[in-house]
Amino acid sequence: MASGIFPEEVVREILLMLPVNSLLRCKSVCKTWYTLITKPSFTTAHHNCNAALKGNRCILIKRFLKGSNKSVLSFLSDEISGDDHFPPTEITIPHSNHFLQMLGPCNGIVCLTDHRDIILCNPSIRAFKVVPAPSFNYPQGLFSRTLGVGFGFDPHSNEYKVIRIAELHEDDESLGYSFHSVKVEICDMSTDSWREIAAVVPYVWYFPCSELLFNGAFHWWADDEDHGGESMLSFHISTEVFQQIRLPSVCAFPDGNERAFLALNESIALILFDASEQTSFDIWLMTEYGVAESWTKLITIGPLVQVERPILFWKHELLLEKANGQLVSCNLKSQRLKEFQVYGAQESFRAVAYSESLVSINRGSDIS
Repeated sequence: MASGIFPEEVVREILLMLPVNSLLRCKSVCKTWYTLITKPSFTTAHHNCNAALKGNRCILIKRFLKGSNKSVLSFLSDEISGDDHFPPTEITIPHSNHFLQMLGPCNGIVCLTDHRDIILCNPSIRAFKVVPAPSFNYPQGLFSRTLGVGFGFDPHSNEYKVIRIAELHEDDESLGYSFHSVKVEICDMSTDSWREIAAVVPYVWYFPCSELLFNGAFHWWADDEDHGGESMLSFHISTEVFQQIRLPSVCAFPDGNERAFLALNESIALILFDASEQTSFDIWLMTEYGVAESWTKLITIGPLVQVERPILFWKHELLLEKANGQLVSCNLKSQRLKEFQVYGAQESFRAVAYSESLVSINRGSDIS
């Protein structure tokens, strides 16, 4: 093939079917293959091919290992089984905070953040990029605190965007803490530059797994100022337009429950639960996107003993984290529990459905 036995079109079609690890090795075969594999058009075609073949998807897990004091990414294959299933590889994340949220993925790229530092990562090619910190000059006496972070891809401008919802507040020794306003800031990754957009948004709250990229928009859990309750705040990545979607009337913060937004059956699922000795998970489904009246109670899982929080819907299973930091799954029909020999620090698990990608993170501070 390298010597021209097959036409380039045939070689390209064969290479498109290979996994990323094989393609990285194929880049060393000859200059022709290197040039072909590194073309942006080939990267896009390879990602689209993987995305179309949903059987190629796997589970990407983020967790914190207490013994080694590091956060790692691990892959679980398409068919999750039981005790005999171990993550084959661990990719160390260049950040020590074990409360990192994992957002995305977008074209094989995920965003890792503790609401202070923001890191983009393509685990398929072991590439990391630190997003530059915002450098806005706020009025004297005002300080900034991150309420929520979002991440997505704009197909119209062909660029990735990081969204930061920030609270401005005063810290006065005599008056104490004083809320001022909420601002929205966007980092365009093609230029590594931040800009502020004019938008009036509600106060955003945070729970683990309460931030979700879905259907070209990013979502946060927020106040519903117009109706005196709670809402899901969405931000369309391309149009940069916000929308508030009311949550079911059973939500009345604070009610002792935690919330999680997960994708299920091409819809957004809201999970209400109270992490305790025996935890039940009420699963609501928004059957028509953007329509508050379409929230429908789907099922209640549990009560489950020593199971604290949901992580990811995967086919007919719900992945969860136990109180001892062990990964388990629950069958949505039988509600039978399976345990995995996969452990992490409590509350450190995050997971996404993932398709490998050659997409390069080629601007800013790359970390080997």
